[in-house]
Amino acid sequence: MDRITLWGWIDFDGKDAAAIVRGATQHIAPTYDEQGCVHYVWTADPVQTHRVWVFEEWETVADLAAHLEGPLYRAMSGYLAEAGMTGAEVNKYAVARKAPVYDGSGVPRAAFD
Repeated sequence: MDRITLWGWIDFDGKDAAAIVRGATQHIAPTYDEQGCVHYVWTADPVQTHRVWVFEEWETVADLAAHLEGPLYRAMSGYLAEAGMTGAEVNKYAVARKAPVYDGSGVPRAAFD
């Protein structure tokens, strides 16, 4: 079964994204306790200071669905709206293959072999 990853950006024009992420930790931290949550990382872009980058990883589609229907997701959505979200693009991906970038000798490799 494929793992599900989500990644993308959320903009807050004229706002300090780092402050918004710090305020969001009340919603981010408990999400790690939800079933199937592997990663739930939100970070401010160091160059585009109005942008937050989102990275999530879930064990299954059902786990992601439960999160999207749950109270933490609704609370985060409300928080982002109140913080002045002006745009977003977050996509989901089914991950069929996974391998380390660096081989045993520390050489980076793009191929899956």
